[in-house]
Amino acid sequence: MAGADKKRIGLRPVDIHDLVSRLRLGIGQAASLCNVSIRQLSYWTDKGIITPVDEEKNRCYDYTALEKVALIKQALDQGFSLEGAVAEADAFIRRRDQERKRIDTMPDAELEQYVLAQANQLQGLADKVRREIRTFRVSGTLQGAAASLSGVDRLISFFEANPYTVNTARQIAIRLGREMGEVERELQLLEQKHFIQKISYPGSDVYRYIPQRR
Repeated sequence: MAGADKKRIGLRPVDIHDLVSRLRLGIGQAASLCNVSIRQLSYWTDKGIITPVDEEKNRCYDYTALEKVALIKQALDQGFSLEGAVAEADAFIRRRDQERKRIDTMPDAELEQYVLAQANQLQGLADKVRREIRTFRVSGTLQGAAASLSGVDRLISFFEANPYTVNTARQIAIRLGREMGEVERELQLLEQKHFIQKISYPGSDVYRYIPQRR
């Protein structure tokens, strides 16, 4: 479409959830991303532990499969046997899905109470982070690397509104319209305070927030 009088259409943020839902990786890429060997992933697939997406008779792995592989790898690194690691991963996914279903089926009154409780919990955590940042600033132990309070608040709100999602610092910065260096420092602070979890993959770190169970 052309013409000087044509209304300019602005770009919108990319829907990360939509992209992730359509993600398909071959076994080599999937193994590399999850920091496991191709042999491990092939064995787990043959055993039925991981279910690939069959695309034209080639093994491909979607986000659901990749998440389970990454969870199993975490458990193995913590000393679990393969059987135990699979059980831990399945239990984690089951708890998360049950929590989602519970929230989806809550009556309005109960959902309102749940949201208020989560908001109060978030406010308490935000206040705690603010107090600790002020203390760090006064003592100088952060050596000028402390994140701004407003930036930390925005990150906390972002994760609370998007639980269980997995994002890199760059993706979060783009979605918030902020400078990546500042976001990275704030993410490190929240990870140190155990508000979010950092997962390290080859060449990239990703962050996610898992709501505390009541």
